Amino acid sequence: MYKNLTYLLKHSAVILVILFFVRICFAIAFVPMGLIGSNLTVLPRLLFNVLRFDMQVVCYVLLLPTVLTFVFAALRKPWTDRVLSRFRKVYYAIVNILILALSGIDLGFFSNFNSHINLTFFDFFNEGPMSLIQAIWEEYHCVYEGLAFLFLSLLILYVIRRIESDKVLTRQTNCSLGGRKTSRCQLIKLSIIILLYIAFVVIGMRGSVWRFPLQIEDTFVSNQKLLNDLVPNAIYMLKKACKEKAKAFKVESTDDLLAQYKFKSLQEALDVYTDGQIKIAKNDTLTALQHALFAEVGDSLKQPQPNVVIIYSESWSNYLFNLQQKDAEMYFGLERHFKEDLLFRNFQSVQNGTINSLENLFVSTPFPHFFTSSYRFNTLPTSIALPFKASNYTTMFMSGMDAAWENCAEALPHQQFDAVYDKFFLLKDYPHATYNSIGVYDEYLFQALLDKLNKPSKKRQMITVMTTTNHPPFEFPKDLKLPSLPDSFYGKKCFAEHNRKVLDKYLTGFRYYNKALNDFLNRFKASAAAKNTILVITGDHNVRVILNHDVIDKRYEHSVPLYVYLPPYLRKEAYNKLTNRWGSHDDILATLAPFAFRNTKYFKMGKNLLDTSVSDSTYYSANVDQIEAIPTYQKKAERLTDARNLLRLKLLFIVEQLQQRLRRFIDDSIVIDIFTDLKANK
Repeated sequence: MYKNLTYLLKHSAVILVILFFVRICFAIAFVPMGLIGSNLTVLPRLLFNVLRFDMQVVCYVLLLPTVLTFVFAALRKPWTDRVLSRFRKVYYAIVNILILALSGIDLGFFSNFNSHINLTFFDFFNEGPMSLIQAIWEEYHCVYEGLAFLFLSLLILYVIRRIESDKVLTRQTNCSLGGRKTSRCQLIKLSIIILLYIAFVVIGMRGSVWRFPLQIEDTFVSNQKLLNDLVPNAIYMLKKACKEKAKAFKVESTDDLLAQYKFKSLQEALDVYTDGQIKIAKNDTLTALQHALFAEVGDSLKQPQPNVVIIYSESWSNYLFNLQQKDAEMYFGLERHFKEDLLFRNFQSVQNGTINSLENLFVSTPFPHFFTSSYRFNTLPTSIALPFKASNYTTMFMSGMDAAWENCAEALPHQQFDAVYDKFFLLKDYPHATYNSIGVYDEYLFQALLDKLNKPSKKRQMITVMTTTNHPPFEFPKDLKLPSLPDSFYGKKCFAEHNRKVLDKYLTGFRYYNKALNDFLNRFKASAAAKNTILVITGDHNVRVILNHDVIDKRYEHSVPLYVYLPPYLRKEAYNKLTNRWGSHDDILATLAPFAFRNTKYFKMGKNLLDTSVSDSTYYSANVDQIEAIPTYQKKAERLTDARNLLRLKLLFIVEQLQQRLRRFIDDSIVIDIFTDLKANK
């Protein structure tokens, strides 16, 4: 028994060494030495919490072999040690290599997303296997990493073999449950050792001897994010991400929501969000939430309704436009359109991933991965399609990708989108179109969009578009010709990526898209569609990986442009003076509503960026993870955002309860209008 427990502790020490080695690599790659030197006082707490997180992994790994060790010891058979040794060799070989692999993946993930493994990690598994492998191979250029992983794996196997072939402990000891003679003193000694060992495993799994077990809050050891990022390991973060995925779009109780967002009551949240204008009367929470979260556009507008097009451009970076120079073309003609129309540069994506941004636009839910949850079959009152349909629009989603990605093709019809137009429709309508592993090239997607806008339609059209070409593995049309960039361009301090081949792919993707977009805008403005169509173009998120945000202003971390084209009859000279306002994706629908809606309620998340009656100082980015536009307004903005998130979660909770009751009797088509008779049915 003593011998086998000793072997387990030796294997545990190997795991600790692996995790420590990975942390050293993390510190070298991401943490400036000066930052560590200026925060020496927090190092003892940091190291202590590091040990807690790593020991938790060790003890969870110990659980299975420990149980087997005790079971085999109780059998008192001569062959048990041999079987246990073989089991440990295989078990720890698999576990240690998996820990090493996952830790390496976490390092790559952090370099891309500036975060340890989180919910976004699972998005990679929604890619096609070949495109995923190609993207990983080309984006992360992991030849050297692969060789290092192979070398370390072989080293781990060698160490495991050496531990299990240790001759020092091969002799049979009498101080063992399997021994022939066990004195009372030895038995007491062994019992103490076993109890201490069990206590070690139990406490290690809990990660704490205090009231609360180890939790994510224990990673916060300083006010420096990078130091805090040193604390957790990849295994813990994967476990946390799995829990979050399991709870994705799980409706919580009111008490849980109040505790999460630190409000004493729903009324307090309403007071913060509406400046005390809305009260809960007669326990009618639903009505109060409707008044707080929804706005209504009347029928006082005399101008005709325009078509509305919202284009989410893959990885459309705001900052990369700043790199324009005489011998390094970035705009490809877009500067003319930016000057002629409205361009908001102080604009941010609410989320930092494609599907997250799309879900935020389509259903405005704070829940991640709504389209892959069981709730995707429910029409949410927050769906962007509902107010457009109520205002007599047709609704469509277009993309060059396969719309089966993230269940878009399945989920969007339930959100009242009339049509989903993807790669396969594109290739059917345009047989000459070419494509890559991600989707049909953007130039053909823009052609299809223009054709649909120019095609006669009985109703106005609301079309949302997602581009794809500016995305790893960065495969472009064979006939693409772009002016080359000078050698000196690749050495700019703003770049975190120093592999020229990889950096060139990212820059080519950005430049290709700008060229395709400029060609589209030129043709669009020359067409009849320009007379009655609003174009809103923004990025789903900023470009990742290649920018060094230790050099670049932090506000560019989530920064994407917002371009707005208004048809001539909707333009006002005063709008040109509003483009310095700060905003986010949440403001898009509120900006479109006065132009498009008639006698229609809509879920209002943000502000109308073209409202000339209010001061610019009231505008801020709702993305509170970033530097706010007005530092003095930051705390208020955070509180407003928390109140808004709590209230919309409560609304969805009520709606879900009502829909569950109603679905037994009526069809989805009746459920979609929550505003008319939902109260009567509750």
